Amino acid sequence: MLTVIIIGVTVGLIYGLVAIGYSLIWQSMSLVHFAQGDLLMLGGFLAITLIGMKISNLFVVLLLVFVMMALVGLIIQRGAYCYIPQHRGTTRIIATLGVGMILRNMAVLIWGTRARGLPDNFFPGGSLKFSGVAIRPVYYWSFFIGIMLVVALVIFLYRTKFGMAMRLTAYNYSLAELMGINPGIYQTLAFMLATGITGVAGILVSPISFVSYRMGLAFGVKGFAAAIIGGLDSLPGALIGGITIGLIEVFFGRYISGYVDVLIFGIMIIVLIFKPRGFFGKVHAEKI
Repeated sequence: MLTVIIIGVTVGLIYGLVAIGYSLIWQSMSLVHFAQGDLLMLGGFLAITLIGMKISNLFVVLLLVFVMMALVGLIIQRGAYCYIPQHRGTTRIIATLGVGMILRNMAVLIWGTRARGLPDNFFPGGSLKFSGVAIRPVYYWSFFIGIMLVVALVIFLYRTKFGMAMRLTAYNYSLAELMGINPGIYQTLAFMLATGITGVAGILVSPISFVSYRMGLAFGVKGFAAAIIGGLDSLPGALIGGITIGLIEVFFGRYISGYVDVLIFGIMIIVLIFKPRGFFGKVHAEKI
C-alpha cells in the first residue's frame, strides 16, 4: 500500500506541475494552452540530449533544461500568441493546437520516433528503506524536486516585486498599466516560467514513462484535468488536483486499467457541472 501511495503521489506531482503551467498561462494571458503536454515532451528530450553530451549532474541538467525551455516559451509566446488579440479566444486555442503539432513534428525530425529513457543512475543515491519498502531514487528525487519547485514558485509570486507585478497583471490588465507596469512583459515572463516548469516535469517523468513524441497528449490532457479539478486560477489547487489524479490512476488502475481514464475525465465533467471553477477556484464578482 505504501508503495502505491508513493508512486501515486510522484506521478500526481508531475501532473500537478503540468497543471501549474496551465494555471500560470491562464491567469496571465486568459489562454488555455493545449500545447503544454508537448512542452513536457520537449523537456524530456532535451534532458536526454544533455546527458548524451556527458552532462550527468542532476541539478545542472535541471537548470539547463529550465533555461532552455524558458527560451522556447519566449519564442512561442512572442512568435505565436502576442499578435492574436485576446478577444479572439477560438483563434488562440487553435494556435495552441498548431504549436503542439509543430513541436511533435520537430521532435520526430530531431530525435526520431523511437521512445527513449534516462539512464538508471541519473538520479543519484540508493534506495531508501521505509517500513520494509524500498523507495527508488527516482521517486524520492521527483517528490523532492516537485515540492521545491512549487515552494520556489510561491515565494517568487508572493514575496518578490516581479512576482507581485505578474499577479497584478493577471488580476487586472488595465490596473497594471495604470500602476506603471508593462503587462506584455510580465505576460511573457509568466509564459516563460510556465514552460520552464513544464520542461522540468518532463525530466521527472522520463524514468517512469519513456519519452516519445506522442507522450505529450496523455500528460497534457491529464494535467488539464488536474487544473480543472483543482481550479484554473489556483496554483495550490492545480497541484492538489494533480496529486488526486495520480492517486486515482494508481489505486484504481490495478482493477479497471482500461477504464481509469474514463473515471478521471468523468470526475472532471462532474466538477465542471457542479463546481465550474474547481474546488479551489476563486469566484469573481463584478459590479455593474
